[in-house]
Amino acid sequence: MGLPLVTHPQLSDSGPKRHPRRVSDLRLRWEVFRCRQKSDTKTRFLLELAHGVVATPWSDDPPPFLEIGTRSGGSALLILRLLDLMYTRSMRRPLVITVDPYGSRPYEGAPFEYDDRHYRAMKRNLARYANHIHYMMDSESFLSQLDHLYIWRYGSRVPFDHFSFVYLDGSHDPGVVWTEIECLLRRIIPGGFLIVDDTDWFDGAVRKRLEAEVPRLPITLRHHGKQTIIAVQPSPSCA
Repeated sequence: MGLPLVTHPQLSDSGPKRHPRRVSDLRLRWEVFRCRQKSDTKTRFLLELAHGVVATPWSDDPPPFLEIGTRSGGSALLILRLLDLMYTRSMRRPLVITVDPYGSRPYEGAPFEYDDRHYRAMKRNLARYANHIHYMMDSESFLSQLDHLYIWRYGSRVPFDHFSFVYLDGSHDPGVVWTEIECLLRRIIPGGFLIVDDTDWFDGAVRKRLEAEVPRLPITLRHHGKQTIIAVQPSPSCA
């Protein structure tokens, strides 16, 4: 079954803009260096993640950022720190939503297990950020409820119907990852990004399926080592 065609969600009336606060390359690398100490992800992959975060469109009411697979919270911390740099105190900062069930469970494709240390580390690393929300569930449960989830923010009920940026680094089972991509790609705003980690696992099954889908979707796709970076092309009115 192919991916659903991407239909661009609507943004606020002001539409996407360039970020009013630019993050220098030197500062970007410094933030990656700081967060690398709390992450198992190598520096070059965190740097690619950081470049995607700062390249997302800006709006007066920005859609959330989503990470599935949080582990110790190093990559989520990087996202949150970059958003602090990009948005002034008077601006609405995007929510950063993380999803991970934690518990002592096996890790697909690798000979180790999660344990409570990762959960404690995540809470320490991310506790100070009021724009962070964690859902302690697996992606299957989260996605099955996504159409019904919302929060109250600035006096309004905000559904999770679209995202600025999605980072998938949870289950590496190809079937699970493909379900995540099918559900979330169509929710990413024009100019937003979907980054999928470890697409070279399981003989590159996810990578091969994505490559087969590219010609029929308004996306660009490239691989960066173990990562696959999908950029949702801006619609003509947003270009």
